Amino acid sequence: MVNAVYDITFIHTRIPLNAQHSIFVRMIRTSLLTAFLLLGILTHAQNTLMLAFYNQENLFDTIDDPERNDNEFLPTSKKSWNSEKYTAKLSNMSRVIASMNSGKGPDVLGMCEVENRAVLQDLIGTATLKPMNYGIVHFESPDERSIDNAVLYNKNVFTVVAQAAYRINLSAFNDAKTRDIVMAKLVNKKKQSLIVLVNHFPSRLGGQEASEPKRIAAALVLKHIIDSVAKADPATPVIAMGDFNDEPTNSSMDSVLQAKDSDKAGLYNAMYSLKQKGEGSHMYQKNWTMLDQILITQNAVSCKSSFCYVSQSATIYKQDWMLETDEKYKGAPLRTFAGNKYLNGFSDHLPVYILLKQK
Repeated sequence: MVNAVYDITFIHTRIPLNAQHSIFVRMIRTSLLTAFLLLGILTHAQNTLMLAFYNQENLFDTIDDPERNDNEFLPTSKKSWNSEKYTAKLSNMSRVIASMNSGKGPDVLGMCEVENRAVLQDLIGTATLKPMNYGIVHFESPDERSIDNAVLYNKNVFTVVAQAAYRINLSAFNDAKTRDIVMAKLVNKKKQSLIVLVNHFPSRLGGQEASEPKRIAAALVLKHIIDSVAKADPATPVIAMGDFNDEPTNSSMDSVLQAKDSDKAGLYNAMYSLKQKGEGSHMYQKNWTMLDQILITQNAVSCKSSFCYVSQSATIYKQDWMLETDEKYKGAPLRTFAGNKYLNGFSDHLPVYILLKQK
């Protein structure tokens, strides 16, 4: 407004008084309209949240933990995993995370394939992520590969009011052990609650069909958790995200969890339609697979809760610098390792995300 007054004063000797008044009124109206538009844009941005999931592809430190099977990621291993590579890994992963959500990073980020809490602290402590003020929800799991699930959340947006880890019993399968499902109950500044469940279902080692019963066992645990929440607190939306090691049409997702591309299904699978379009978050034998998915309870899809799913906001986050340029694998995610060959990339998976509006 200072500049506007100065301009009017400057031209006052050349424009009649009534014309000056008309110009001044129009400028005031324009300024107010601009201010309201900017306020609307800022309010919309503040009320829209990004919830994402990202498989970290073996985020391990270099320290030998005698209680965990971390031998593959030590300086003495075939991968020669050392401080230089670890620092590069932290830098690469933080670059991806920070670039999301218009450079603000996701408001909530589910993660899998992290070794321990220390690597998460190192990650959010990088120069890239430290300004984003992330908090951590993490539990040590009994997984045979020594990898865990975790949640990062923006502490400027959410507070954690409850957290838990749910064990998946695979004793029927030669006492195999897998990752726990990690739960974080988050509350925003309006005291509105949201539950996030991070999953990493058992792998397809041994073949998809032979390993499927393990993923069905994991899906039954996840279903029980979601059903329990719905019974105890039907108003609170649940977002289940993860690397499910199954496609949207496989039994664990489609039959057990009833996660479909429908507002009448048990759960809404935000990635279902992307899979139908031939998109994917992970590449296997030059074919895209949609192993990374985000499932939403119907109260958020129908906007009957304090958080509303933004229709068709489900996205696979992909930037050119995150992808292979080698002609043989061009377009695939640029990973950290291919076998024991160090590529200094990011992850063999791409992040996925959805948007939620806060009422």
